[in-house]
Amino acid sequence: MVIPRSLREEAGLSEGTLMKVAVDRGGRLVLTPQVAVDRNGSSRRKNRKQILQELAQTVAEIRQEAKEKGIDKMSMKEIRAAVDAMRQDLKKKEARKRSAG
Repeated sequence: MVIPRSLREEAGLSEGTLMKVAVDRGGRLVLTPQVAVDRNGSSRRKNRKQILQELAQTVAEIRQEAKEKGIDKMSMKEIRAAVDAMRQDLKKKEARKRSAG
C-alpha cells in the first residue's frame, strides 16, 4: 500500500514504515506503525549480546528522532492531544475532498 508523502509527513512516518491495518467499530480502516522483527534463520544464529546491541541501537535511533521532533519533552496527555488534533484535521480535509469531488 502506498501512502502519499504529504500524509506520511503529516503523520511523522518515514517511507517503508511497516503498518498494521485494522477496522474499527465504525468500519474505518486504522493504520498503526509497527516494528519489524527479523525472524529468519540468520537472526537466530546471532548471540544474545548482538541482538541486544541491535535493539539498543534501534531504541537510540527512535529516541533521537523523538528528540529532533520535540516529542521527548511532551507528556502523554500532550501527545494524545496532538494525535487527536491531527485526526480532526485529517477528517476535515477528507470532508473537504468529498464535498469538492
